[in-house]
Amino acid sequence: MQDGLTERAEQYCKKHNLIAGGDRVYVGLSGGADSVCLLLVLLELRERLNFKVGAFHVNHGIRGAAADADEQYCRSLCGQLSVPFTAVRADVPAEAKKLGIGLEEAGRLVRYREAERLLAEQGYTKLALAHHRGDVAETFLFHLFRGSSLAGLASIPAKRGVVIRPLLFCEKEELVAYLAEKNVSFCTDETNTSTEYARNKIRHELLPEAAKINAGAVLHLAQTAEELREVDEYLEAEAEKLVGVAEVIPGGVQIPTEVLLSGPHVLQAKAAFLLLSGVTGQTKNLTRTHVEQLLTLCRLQSGKRMEFPYAVTARISFGKLILRKEQKQPETETVPAAKEIPVQVPGEYLLEDGRTILRFRCISRQKNEQIPKNEYTKWFDYGKITGALKLRTRQEGDVLGLLKGRKSLKQVFTEQRIDIGRRNTMLLLADAEQILWVPGVRACDNCRVDDSTVTILEVQMNGGTDYEG
Repeated sequence: MQDGLTERAEQYCKKHNLIAGGDRVYVGLSGGADSVCLLLVLLELRERLNFKVGAFHVNHGIRGAAADADEQYCRSLCGQLSVPFTAVRADVPAEAKKLGIGLEEAGRLVRYREAERLLAEQGYTKLALAHHRGDVAETFLFHLFRGSSLAGLASIPAKRGVVIRPLLFCEKEELVAYLAEKNVSFCTDETNTSTEYARNKIRHELLPEAAKINAGAVLHLAQTAEELREVDEYLEAEAEKLVGVAEVIPGGVQIPTEVLLSGPHVLQAKAAFLLLSGVTGQTKNLTRTHVEQLLTLCRLQSGKRMEFPYAVTARISFGKLILRKEQKQPETETVPAAKEIPVQVPGEYLLEDGRTILRFRCISRQKNEQIPKNEYTKWFDYGKITGALKLRTRQEGDVLGLLKGRKSLKQVFTEQRIDIGRRNTMLLLADAEQILWVPGVRACDNCRVDDSTVTILEVQMNGGTDYEG
């Protein structure tokens, strides 16, 4: 079986488009059987598939002289094979303490971080890692036991970005047999045999017991993981169609809740996760609980909100879910100090957005003259206006005059379904007593032009819609 390992690796690389002609492939070389086998197989394939090979090794600073010996072995092997080699030394225990995580996780983070740096510095296009079928089965069980999404149960992919895994099709025993046939030695990390770590316990205790029940247990677990990956990729493609209607806003996105809640729950959950991860820029620490909380929020009334990891706030506003990465906002609606622009008539004002112009002029009322119906041109009875005109943002106690009585500006905003996040920035036309006009939303009633009007104040807005200064 081992005689055909290189040929099977070639077929696997072609099937999954792992290596393209002209690629420069960087092998993560620990010195163990898996990575040594990977290096040798890729060297056999490099002329067939037209790519170049290099290797790097990370000394984790954990095992003292044994780790130094592994590094020296890798250096010597690459020298014999004429493979470009780089060694990196890291203090993984210090990294683990700094991040508050275990040594195993810290080591993984350090290896990927250094690999990313070296790829960029040395011009490599692919990072080849030596995971095999047993690693897929082990990761599948590890994620299953701790609780995981479909993506987690899909385990280890053959390709993710620049990371490739050309040996996922075979099992550990095949790799060791290949090296034995080539008479190539390898290093043994004693920490890999300890069952102190959960993964090692799965590898050395659970999987051997599973093989006693069915000799093909590892293969079947890996096949299940692959099938789940296909299901997850399908769901993600469908969920992307849902979130594709989301509108990008400063700091986040907004989407109609009815869109997010359409389709079966499994699709809703995937779409909710895509939205959260898209706004946070992270997938780590976003759990099933967060997804369910977001979907629950979508079924609540306008004004409800929730906080999520990475300083993300989600809130409902008139049938829309708004997700923003921002500082926590107070639960109650507050009004900041207003800004004011004194208005002279006639006058013309270019607003802060650089495109919206407000023009003011007075004209005489003509008999039977038609009052404009344009949403952005308003007529007011100039004789009914009190005091100086101002363009300003809202203040506590703002009201609009009705034909009988008054209505609070806050009530107008609520009735017109104006999002809370916009209310403090909308520019308003006011006199000394009330709001005359909320451009694009509503004008007051008690300053309307009627048969008794002598002079008309005409206000015209060009170049914009609702102005937000």
